[in-house]
Amino acid sequence: MNYSQIKCLDVKTSDLMLNDLIWGVLELGCECEQIELGIETNDFEEKAIQELKDFIDSEKIDIAMTMDFCPSIARACAEKGVPYAAWIYDSPIQAIFHEEAKQDTNYFFVFDRYQLEEFKKLGFTHVYYLPLAANVTRTGQLSITKEDEREFYCDISFVGMQYIDGRYAMYRDRLEPEFRNQLEGFALNMLGHWDKEDRVHEKMPQELIDAMVGLSEDEPVKLTGMPNRIYFESVVVPRAVAYTERRLMIEKVADLHPRWYGSKAEEKDMIPGVEYLPRLTYEDRLPKAYYLSRINLSTCLHSISSGLPLRVFDIMGAGGFILSNYQPEMDDLFKVGKEIVVYHDFDEMKDLAKYYLKHETERLQVLAAGYKRVCRDYTFPVGVKRIIDTVFAG
Repeated sequence: MNYSQIKCLDVKTSDLMLNDLIWGVLELGCECEQIELGIETNDFEEKAIQELKDFIDSEKIDIAMTMDFCPSIARACAEKGVPYAAWIYDSPIQAIFHEEAKQDTNYFFVFDRYQLEEFKKLGFTHVYYLPLAANVTRTGQLSITKEDEREFYCDISFVGMQYIDGRYAMYRDRLEPEFRNQLEGFALNMLGHWDKEDRVHEKMPQELIDAMVGLSEDEPVKLTGMPNRIYFESVVVPRAVAYTERRLMIEKVADLHPRWYGSKAEEKDMIPGVEYLPRLTYEDRLPKAYYLSRINLSTCLHSISSGLPLRVFDIMGAGGFILSNYQPEMDDLFKVGKEIVVYHDFDEMKDLAKYYLKHETERLQVLAAGYKRVCRDYTFPVGVKRIIDTVFAG
């Protein structure tokens, strides 16, 4: 395929401004234009649709691309007969329950195999599996200075917010005791456990969901179009569990004096021994922190059933060592223990952290092997090539 003859459009929304996709398009050799729409990803607005249609016409676009999915973009592309490729990296993703997700011009590339099957059940025409990627070109161009070393070098760090969200507590406090026990049991069953078992989907009793709908203040179906079961199982409870898990994770290694970037913890909630630092800018300071942390901790929401979140590729693509919760697809994408190190609970996590802090040669061997694998198989040019080859296969 002659990629230089394909003109791509990288579309940005106000809440999704990642730029790595356009790097992949350009590195592959395609032409690429970029437009920023003044809407959020989940919005559906006629003004934005018309703006995008006009741009597609004026620039003679062959394919539009985004990370995640936006219904306004789907409508504009459908009306112009232009394929729209959405590379999904969130789970769950609210916008796929919009009617525009069913447009025949949509092509979904999904990072999680469970999610892939769910997309197929929704009746979408074009759905494909595609692991996420790292922008190793961007991270490889970063210059690490002595000042950077003084600022970011540490033994162990974690980057991520606390997921402070009062919805779970509201439901728990208002439920009758029988349903409260069911809700807490559902949450505890996933708390701190990572194995091949799906502890989230289709696990809440229907009577519990019905009871929670009766107490709902935000009316998930009316506001998001997301089915009640998915809303409660994959949004409300996993976010509450993530809040607890991230505190437990940091507490477990507090004696190793970890850094926690971007937690937004109030002083009264801070854990002794932990250094709390502000959120880092994604494209420059964050990869430096990944590179200069001897161990980068990672834990993902339980709503991600089997796939690897973007954080894994970001860390490895920056040349960082990652200690991640286990995800079933790790066995397919990496050599576990050789290219990536994983834990199944927080006791194992601490044992592994202490081991690799004491065994520098082994740490560097894993780091180097993981970086080589990402550079070979999981970069944005690799991903974009698969997208374009798939869309234009016929």
